[in-house]
Amino acid sequence: MVDKDPQIGKDVIESLTLGMYEDCRFIYREYIQNAADQIDIASSGEHPLMRHDEGTIFVNINDKKKEISIEDNATGISKDHVYPILVNIAHSTKKRGENKGFRGIGRLGGLGYCATLIFETSYFGEGVKSIMTWDANLMRTLINDRNKQEEASEVLKRVTSIKQESEDEDKHYFKVILKGVTNKTLLDVKEVRTYLSMVAPIEISTNFIFRSKIKDYMREKGLSVDTYNVYVNNDQIYKPYASNIYEDNNGGKKKVDSIHDIAFLYHLDKNGDLMYWGWYSLSSFKGQMKPINIARGIRLRCGNIQIGDAELCKRYFEKTDDQRFSYYFFGEIHAVSKGLIPNSRRDYFGESPECTEFETLMKVDFINLRKLCYDVSQINNRYKAIEKGEKTEQEYKEKEKQGFTDKAEAAKWQAKLEDSQKKKEEAAKQLPELIEKYKNTDSPINQIIDKIIPEKPSKEVKPKKQPSKPSSGKPTFITDKPIYSRFDKKEKKLISKIYQSIKNAIPEELSTILIKKIEEDITK
Repeated sequence: MVDKDPQIGKDVIESLTLGMYEDCRFIYREYIQNAADQIDIASSGEHPLMRHDEGTIFVNINDKKKEISIEDNATGISKDHVYPILVNIAHSTKKRGENKGFRGIGRLGGLGYCATLIFETSYFGEGVKSIMTWDANLMRTLINDRNKQEEASEVLKRVTSIKQESEDEDKHYFKVILKGVTNKTLLDVKEVRTYLSMVAPIEISTNFIFRSKIKDYMREKGLSVDTYNVYVNNDQIYKPYASNIYEDNNGGKKKVDSIHDIAFLYHLDKNGDLMYWGWYSLSSFKGQMKPINIARGIRLRCGNIQIGDAELCKRYFEKTDDQRFSYYFFGEIHAVSKGLIPNSRRDYFGESPECTEFETLMKVDFINLRKLCYDVSQINNRYKAIEKGEKTEQEYKEKEKQGFTDKAEAAKWQAKLEDSQKKKEEAAKQLPELIEKYKNTDSPINQIIDKIIPEKPSKEVKPKKQPSKPSSGKPTFITDKPIYSRFDKKEKKLISKIYQSIKNAIPEELSTILIKKIEEDITK
């Protein structure tokens, strides 16, 4: 047998560009991830280039020119290392479990979405700008040529070129430029801002009223989260957590609930080291947050960069039916254990004992989240029953004042009143018992009970009982009013039938208006 070096075919390049990810927007995440790592290096060590908070990442999108650039003011790359670092694939010197990126393949992502990919970089003190150009169109032509079998390394040599120019010695930066971009999603500034606001390692918006509570918790626990200044077309972006919950309203948005508080998660592994920590929103849990709420869903993060998408954490609910509760919340789970290493697609972690332990702990947390939704639902339902009962009683009084059209309508309203009173009395008895049940527990319900129930009923105070029958002992009909006194019994009966027909034919609100108009005409 003749020994032969293994060959790596050119198709692997396509796998590492277009074939690696489902969402084209990943290229922004990959380049920002690399920039963040370099900012960490530039702001650390004995002689840092800058403070960490001076590190900045600029994303610029020019739809007219079909051009995108991502630039940072970090270390840059020394002129002697540009070619080996930027051309070699998967030769990264970054550390697993420490750096945000470490495989050395993310920078190739842009090749699948442009005609030309350019890397420009300058290293502090060298006075040189290195420019590496990748001909993405030629690369695709070579890969699609099935008549030639070429190795990946041969293709890379043919599609890359490098040159150097003079630069200010004090400059230090790395810039990625994509020219000839045709993908509309990548050129949509609003879409990119929305995507990066949840994916990028950035700070929480100051508009979120519980931001300071998260900061206080982190200080208390000795926690830290990496954040960077990221700009998209000169506008700095922040995580868009909001204090209210909205739904679509004729092109605008309508407030349907509020974030009353937040709760925290904190778990150590079997060795006593921190596995993960996080926080989640507490609202009235009236239903799923609609897509207009950009931050909906609990997001998994590593290095403060999102893992997967808003759907990912649904997997931790035991039952498929319970996955709907995922959008009752928004929040973050920060994976801290060094054994939790994102896979190459960054849509989950690679298999490891730490990942198995992480999943076990997360499933327990999500059981508690499901229980929280069920428990709040019970409280909400009983409070609604009380409110509905009071509303029905008021409506009955108004109806009695107006007069019923006939005995059938009177009986219908009487039955409705008695049913609502019964449910109201049951709810008024059960509600304080439910509240008492959670009083001496650490359930997050205690943090929001005053918000979802403005006036808590007392166990000692029984609900006010409205009379289930009219005070006269018999129903009052419309035709009992003085304005109908000039009509005889037969005529009144006919009028009642007409009114009932009107009520059967059109909605209650309109029928009431029409009958009132008829009464006004009668009195003329």
